[in-house]
Amino acid sequence: MYTYQEMLSILNNGGYRLTDQRLSLLQVLETFGGSFSALDFEKKANEMEPSIGRATLFRAIDLFLEQGILEKIHRENGDDVYIVGSKGHHHHIICRDCGEIRDIDACPFEKELEEVIQREGFSSTIHRIEIEGICESCRKKGEGKN
Repeated sequence: MYTYQEMLSILNNGGYRLTDQRLSLLQVLETFGGSFSALDFEKKANEMEPSIGRATLFRAIDLFLEQGILEKIHRENGDDVYIVGSKGHHHHIICRDCGEIRDIDACPFEKELEEVIQREGFSSTIHRIEIEGICESCRKKGEGKN
Protein backbone atom coordinates (compact mmCIF):
# COMPACT_ATOMS: atom_id res chain seq x y z
CA MET A 1 0.00 0.00 0.00
CA TYR A 2 1.39 3.39 -0.95
CA THR A 3 2.37 5.77 1.83
CA TYR A 4 1.33 9.41 1.85
CA GLN A 5 4.80 10.41 0.60
CA GLU A 6 4.64 7.90 -2.26
CA MET A 7 1.18 9.13 -3.29
CA LEU A 8 2.47 12.70 -3.16
CA SER A 9 5.42 11.76 -5.38
CA ILE A 10 3.16 10.07 -7.92
CA LEU A 11 1.07 13.23 -8.31
CA ASN A 12 4.12 15.50 -8.28
CA ASN A 13 5.97 13.39 -10.88
CA GLY A 14 2.82 13.37 -13.02
CA GLY A 15 2.84 17.16 -13.09
CA TYR A 16 -0.38 17.53 -11.10
CA ARG A 17 -0.94 20.48 -8.80
CA LEU A 18 -0.74 19.59 -5.13
CA THR A 19 -3.76 21.57 -3.99
CA ASP A 20 -4.79 21.70 -0.35
CA GLN A 21 -7.84 19.59 -1.21
CA ARG A 22 -5.78 16.89 -2.93
CA LEU A 23 -3.35 16.82 -0.03
CA SER A 24 -6.25 16.43 2.41
CA LEU A 25 -7.70 13.60 0.34
CA LEU A 26 -4.34 11.81 0.30
CA GLN A 27 -4.27 12.10 4.10
CA VAL A 28 -7.74 10.54 4.21
CA LEU A 29 -6.58 7.66 1.99
CA GLU A 30 -3.75 6.98 4.39
CA THR A 31 -6.30 6.25 7.15
CA PHE A 32 -7.87 3.32 5.29
CA GLY A 33 -6.38 -0.07 6.09
CA GLY A 34 -8.50 -2.08 3.68
CA SER A 35 -11.27 -1.64 1.15
CA PHE A 36 -13.72 1.24 1.25
CA SER A 37 -16.61 2.60 -0.76
CA ALA A 38 -16.85 6.03 -2.37
CA LEU A 39 -19.35 6.90 0.37
CA ASP A 40 -16.84 5.86 3.08
CA PHE A 41 -14.25 8.08 1.40
CA GLU A 42 -16.68 10.98 1.18
CA LYS A 43 -17.66 10.69 4.87
CA LYS A 44 -14.06 10.61 6.08
CA ALA A 45 -13.09 13.45 3.76
CA ASN A 46 -15.95 15.61 5.05
CA GLU A 47 -14.98 14.89 8.65
CA MET A 48 -11.40 15.89 7.94
CA GLU A 49 -12.03 18.77 5.53
CA PRO A 50 -15.71 19.89 5.23
CA SER A 51 -14.90 22.32 2.39
CA ILE A 52 -14.21 19.47 -0.09
CA GLY A 53 -17.18 19.25 -2.43
CA ARG A 54 -18.59 16.09 -3.91
CA ALA A 55 -17.52 16.97 -7.46
CA THR A 56 -13.96 17.61 -6.28
CA LEU A 57 -13.91 14.30 -4.45
CA PHE A 58 -15.07 12.30 -7.48
CA ARG A 59 -12.66 14.12 -9.81
CA ALA A 60 -9.89 13.24 -7.36
CA ILE A 61 -11.01 9.59 -7.31
CA ASP A 62 -10.78 9.53 -11.12
CA LEU A 63 -7.31 11.09 -11.01
CA PHE A 64 -6.13 8.74 -8.27
CA LEU A 65 -7.39 5.73 -10.25
CA GLU A 66 -5.69 6.97 -13.40
CA GLN A 67 -2.40 7.43 -11.54
CA GLY A 68 -2.59 4.08 -9.72
CA ILE A 69 -2.93 5.67 -6.29
CA LEU A 70 -6.29 3.93 -5.99
CA GLU A 71 -7.43 0.60 -7.37
CA LYS A 72 -11.06 -0.23 -8.02
CA ILE A 73 -12.25 -3.71 -7.14
CA HIS A 74 -15.52 -4.91 -8.65
CA ARG A 75 -17.18 -7.30 -6.23
CA GLU A 76 -19.30 -10.25 -7.33
CA ASN A 77 -22.34 -8.68 -5.65
CA GLY A 78 -22.03 -5.70 -8.01
CA ASP A 79 -20.48 -3.26 -5.54
CA ASP A 80 -17.33 -1.38 -6.38
CA VAL A 81 -14.84 -0.77 -3.60
CA TYR A 82 -11.47 0.93 -3.59
CA ILE A 83 -8.11 0.17 -2.06
CA VAL A 84 -4.99 2.27 -1.90
CA GLY A 85 -2.69 1.09 -4.67
CA SER A 86 0.64 -0.60 -4.31
CA LYS A 87 3.76 -0.96 -6.44
CA GLY A 88 4.18 -3.54 -9.13
CA HIS A 89 1.93 -5.83 -11.09
CA HIS A 90 -0.38 -7.83 -8.84
CA HIS A 91 -3.81 -9.36 -8.55
CA HIS A 92 -6.27 -9.69 -5.67
CA ILE A 93 -7.92 -12.37 -3.59
CA ILE A 94 -11.06 -11.18 -1.80
CA CYS A 95 -13.04 -12.70 1.08
CA ARG A 96 -16.75 -12.77 0.24
CA ASP A 97 -17.71 -12.53 3.91
CA CYS A 98 -15.46 -9.98 5.59
CA GLY A 99 -14.29 -8.18 2.44
CA GLU A 100 -10.59 -8.53 3.20
CA ILE A 101 -8.49 -7.97 0.09
CA ARG A 102 -4.97 -9.34 -0.26
CA ASP A 103 -2.49 -8.72 -3.04
CA ILE A 104 -1.20 -11.69 -5.00
CA ASP A 105 2.23 -10.80 -6.33
CA ALA A 106 2.52 -13.74 -8.70
CA CYS A 107 0.93 -13.77 -12.14
CA PRO A 108 0.52 -17.42 -13.13
CA PHE A 109 -0.98 -16.55 -16.52
CA GLU A 110 1.55 -14.02 -17.74
CA LYS A 111 3.21 -16.26 -20.35
CA GLU A 112 -0.12 -17.54 -21.70
CA LEU A 113 -1.58 -14.03 -21.83
CA GLU A 114 1.44 -12.76 -23.73
CA GLU A 115 0.98 -15.54 -26.31
CA VAL A 116 -2.72 -14.65 -26.74
CA ILE A 117 -1.91 -10.95 -27.06
CA GLN A 118 0.66 -11.59 -29.77
CA ARG A 119 -1.60 -14.07 -31.60
CA GLU A 120 -4.46 -11.55 -31.60
CA GLY A 121 -2.19 -8.78 -32.88
CA PHE A 122 -2.29 -6.55 -29.81
CA SER A 123 0.76 -4.55 -28.78
CA SER A 124 0.22 -4.23 -25.04
CA THR A 125 -2.34 -5.00 -22.42
CA ILE A 126 -3.43 -4.46 -18.88
CA HIS A 127 -5.08 -7.32 -17.09
CA ARG A 128 -6.62 -7.79 -13.68
CA ILE A 129 -7.45 -10.99 -11.91
CA GLU A 130 -9.67 -10.93 -8.85
CA ILE A 131 -10.39 -14.17 -7.04
CA GLU A 132 -13.21 -14.33 -4.51
CA GLY A 133 -13.46 -16.95 -1.79
CA ILE A 134 -13.72 -17.29 1.99
CA CYS A 135 -10.67 -16.45 4.10
CA GLU A 136 -9.39 -18.82 6.75
CA SER A 137 -10.57 -16.60 9.60
CA CYS A 138 -14.18 -16.50 8.31
CA ARG A 139 -14.17 -20.26 7.65
CA LYS A 140 -13.06 -20.86 11.24
CA LYS A 141 -15.84 -18.60 12.53
CA GLY A 142 -18.35 -20.55 10.44
CA GLU A 143 -19.32 -17.42 8.51
CA GLY A 144 -18.50 -18.97 5.13
CA LYS A 145 -21.67 -19.17 3.13
CA ASN A 146 -20.24 -20.19 -0.26
